[in-house]
Amino acid sequence: MALVFVLAAADSGAGADVVKPKETRKSTTNGYVGKRVEPFTAVTVSGAKLSSEEHGAEVLIITLWGLGCASCLDEMVALDHIYEQFRGKGLKIWAVNTEDIGPEEIEKGLRARDILPGYDLVPDPGLVVTKKFTSWFIPVTVIVDRQGIVQYYKVGFNDTDTERIEAKVGALLAR
Repeated sequence: MALVFVLAAADSGAGADVVKPKETRKSTTNGYVGKRVEPFTAVTVSGAKLSSEEHGAEVLIITLWGLGCASCLDEMVALDHIYEQFRGKGLKIWAVNTEDIGPEEIEKGLRARDILPGYDLVPDPGLVVTKKFTSWFIPVTVIVDRQGIVQYYKVGFNDTDTERIEAKVGALLAR
């Protein structure tokens, strides 16, 4: 029998990496895949209004992340490469910050880490969007097809996820 540790921050969990048992990570779709994404609206750091119901005829990646989460920041860099590859083919990415901080803090924190993604950065006042997809664990990656149906949901990020996300996005855009 293997010994498994679960690490969690003592605060609200914003920005905390959390290690979950491997068995749990395998089944972290939490009932999202195959269902319509729950409606929400948000405003980007640049002031653009977003709506999950009006993301157009595009494939949408929603990532939930925090500045203090190393794997979240790794994922943001990987997603930026995927975005550059597919942005002209109908991909949107909304990076929802889970720390209940303002646009200036988000931009300043990312600049300090030399991360400047080309996709939308989304503050989440009151964590309204965050609570639709997770209660604690980040990063969370959600891929929504052109019809608004969740096709991929994953908690955590590692090197092999980039290929999976890229393949899923490519297949959805080819439809």
